[in-house]
Amino acid sequence: MARRKRRLKQTSDGPPIDLNVMPFIDVFSLLTTFLLFVAVFTHIGILEVQVPFLSNQVDKSDDKDQPDRVITIHIMLDNDTIEVESFYLDPPTNKQVKTFKMVPRGIANMHAYLIELRGDHPATDKLSLFPSDDVDYDSVIAVLDAIKFMKRTDPPLPQSIKVSEEGDPSQQNSLYPKVIMGNILF
Repeated sequence: MARRKRRLKQTSDGPPIDLNVMPFIDVFSLLTTFLLFVAVFTHIGILEVQVPFLSNQVDKSDDKDQPDRVITIHIMLDNDTIEVESFYLDPPTNKQVKTFKMVPRGIANMHAYLIELRGDHPATDKLSLFPSDDVDYDSVIAVLDAIKFMKRTDPPLPQSIKVSEEGDPSQQNSLYPKVIMGNILF
């Protein structure tokens, strides 16, 4: 019995007993992450965002007297040719393809053809340009100038065509103010 008392004294007078706090730390870390998640989810709202998109289709919500058939114009550029393709989105498509040479006279003929197309379809103010990879920069810029800008010697566009949007002076001389570059890779 004397031995037993000695052991009790050693344990009671000995070094302090270490508490195992790991379960407490585990519980509090789980509670902390749970509280952080709950706090974040209480403030989440749903925002409906419409991504801006530019297409060749005419917005039908603006005018109710616009024609139902919309024409789409694609221009394909090669080193030596310009191909203008026009077609309707709805059947019958009536696809027309005109080819012009990549020389100043051919670019001028393409410009005259685009003026004719714009006069026939005044609601269309957009077209898509598809230059091939090997077309030089000067040729692309010359074609873009012929697409976008009217010359002083050009016949006037019909009055039904809005060439100036809200008094924007940069678009007063525009033939097709919206050009979509169709083969840009991101």
